[in-house]
Amino acid sequence: MERRGKRSSALKKLAYTGLLAALAVVANGFGIFLPVFGVGASATLTFSYIVCVTAGIFLGPVAGGIVGGIGDLIGWLIQPAGPFNIFITLGSIMLGVIPGLVFKFKMPPLIKIFISFVIIFVVCTAGLNSFGIWFYYVKGKGFFVFMAGRLATQSIVWAVNLALTSAMYYPVARYIFKIPDERRKPEKAESNVSGKESVLHR
Repeated sequence: MERRGKRSSALKKLAYTGLLAALAVVANGFGIFLPVFGVGASATLTFSYIVCVTAGIFLGPVAGGIVGGIGDLIGWLIQPAGPFNIFITLGSIMLGVIPGLVFKFKMPPLIKIFISFVIIFVVCTAGLNSFGIWFYYVKGKGFFVFMAGRLATQSIVWAVNLALTSAMYYPVARYIFKIPDERRKPEKAESNVSGKESVLHR
């Protein structure tokens, strides 16, 4: 019985990983153009953050990294925008790895989501992605000058994705991954689902 339960859990995790990877491909190919006045730049609102972070939260860092990597790679193969950019792919992988690692710590989920997004902004948005775009495509402008201008617009994308991920966390946890609502009284949550802090989570 225990072996059958582990096999069922592994199959569910694999199925969720595949589904989220497919959603990541769609998210990478879809964006909403946002004109940003006053900073001499514009932003494209994409939702790849949400998909990759969700994978990391509920499936762990390895599955989260796989979802981010597959979403970026297949998205590039379907709709290439210039040469393959390894820095962007690494940034996409880290979108799933970072929240998967942060969620191993015992803190309220919304605080962990916020911490994950802060680290993502530094490592992925300001670091890997900005450097990758600058290194491959930008000519005649220093990296830090380019990064400052880019972060002025990307902070909007970051904030929207943070807000949506935070709003979606409890409904997704409860109705999709069947995790007890941690905002309820502990004894009530335990009576509903004993010891089920996501069989998929790790």
